[in-house]
Amino acid sequence: MSRRRSHPCLAALGAACVLAGAACAQPGMQPIGSGGAVNQAPEQTKGVEVVERPGEQIPLDLQFINSEGKPVQLGDYFRDGKPVIMALVYYDCPIVCNIVMGKLTEAFSKIDFNIGDDYRVVFASIDPTEEPPLAASVKERLLGQYARSGAQIREGWGFLTAPGDETHVLAAALGWNYRPIAGGEFSHPVCIFVLTPEGKIARYVYGLDYDPATFRMALLEATDGKISESIGDQIRLFCFRYDPSTGKYSMVAMRVVQLGGIVSILAVGSMVGVMLVREKINRGRARTRASTEARSQGAAEREHTAAGSTT
Repeated sequence: MSRRRSHPCLAALGAACVLAGAACAQPGMQPIGSGGAVNQAPEQTKGVEVVERPGEQIPLDLQFINSEGKPVQLGDYFRDGKPVIMALVYYDCPIVCNIVMGKLTEAFSKIDFNIGDDYRVVFASIDPTEEPPLAASVKERLLGQYARSGAQIREGWGFLTAPGDETHVLAAALGWNYRPIAGGEFSHPVCIFVLTPEGKIARYVYGLDYDPATFRMALLEATDGKISESIGDQIRLFCFRYDPSTGKYSMVAMRVVQLGGIVSILAVGSMVGVMLVREKINRGRARTRASTEARSQGAAEREHTAAGSTT
């Protein structure tokens, strides 16, 4: 069953601050909220939430325009067996979306997996009025912050716009609700998505604290460990599980005990195997010595018999 989680849009908080400023300008301090009522969310945040749909398929046939002004299909980013980290933003956002994209870039820089080689990133604008030149300028800025270079990075990191309803359809498939507010801004949740190479929803990552280890584990989980050949990564994938209450991966004690038991069994098995091999080798050496001694004794007896016959 899908879980419904409500996350107020930080962008809408700017609008809430405007309301607060208006309230402060009047005689007497009034509580911040819808209509000045206590414990009520501002009108801009209503209907803005995330309805989680783990395991569901997103539509890969949606048409977008990339930062170079070329039409692309969303499925173009899911054709080479790599997981995708996706964020729905708008490039002209005054505060939150720029923070999201900047902090994501910082987290990407701290992961030893490379964009384009190991996974892909897709940023899609929710503002239908935004055009490729703006997306291109944001892309160049973030590429400069990524501190890695290469054609595969440019190709593997998409900055998309859509003049039609495509992003709204994508958001609905992800369970990510947003709404326009006054001044051409948008109220939306702060949530990032990790998708499998097939385009299925693997993980929701909330907030602005993008722990590189969390993204690394999420990418491993989205590919069942296929993104890495490291034995250490396979062990981490076995021993760690995502904790929705913290939004991070934590060690599972039972899995650690199981792994310890497996290691112990392998160790004992190895010791027994070494002992059996040694015993087999010793038996072989004993048989060889016995055979050599028997041959030597037989040769001596034949020589003695031959000497007797000559005499």
